[in-house]
Amino acid sequence: MTAPARPRRTQAERSDQMRKRLLEATLQSLAENGYAGSTLSSIVRRAGVSRGAQVHHYPNKQALMLDAAEDLLRRTYRQLGEMLLSIQDEGDRLARLVDAAWDQVFSTPLFNAYSELLIASLRDPDLAEALKERLKRVQGVYAPAVEHYFEPIRETSATKADIHAMFLQLSFFLVGLATQAHLMDDRAWVQSHLDLWARQAALIMRARKGVRQPPPRPEAWPRKDAPAPR
Repeated sequence: MTAPARPRRTQAERSDQMRKRLLEATLQSLAENGYAGSTLSSIVRRAGVSRGAQVHHYPNKQALMLDAAEDLLRRTYRQLGEMLLSIQDEGDRLARLVDAAWDQVFSTPLFNAYSELLIASLRDPDLAEALKERLKRVQGVYAPAVEHYFEPIRETSATKADIHAMFLQLSFFLVGLATQAHLMDDRAWVQSHLDLWARQAALIMRARKGVRQPPPRPEAWPRKDAPAPR
């Protein structure tokens, strides 16, 4: 008996696969070679696609870099969302989120790619402006997720704005740690500061009880980037 023939991929599917290969190659190149060392030609070779395919999807280096950064942020959104939904004890959700954000995202070699873009933007006004606008949009995407999983402690004067501010501080804190991680080899010291942030945050917020579904899918992101329902 002969195996059934696999259905041929459509042009749209082949195009999407090429785009994904370019994004993955860009993130790997940034993490390994930095911004200056990540040329379009080197990324095209790493991705194993033609230069014409690269030009079709991304007309210049900045467009490719920015889309790769957003792809990384989408992965982070999905990864942390799945982790939060896997925690049965709401009382442990905040501390577990902080640990997972560091261990699974910010301390990984792949996050170096985003750090390289941040550093490059210090001397590239166009890149800085583009990252600024993208960061605002990403914060708008994450805000509903924060409110979906967490709420102010009723007995205090904390507001939703305070919760958003705390998570913004957390991102600044973790990015700062990530940019200096190569200088630190004391995991216990890092953990003590992660725990300190979680204790401070617990004074004004707590995890919502009974949350077993992901937040509404961001309209601007593909359906697969929202955590799957439990």
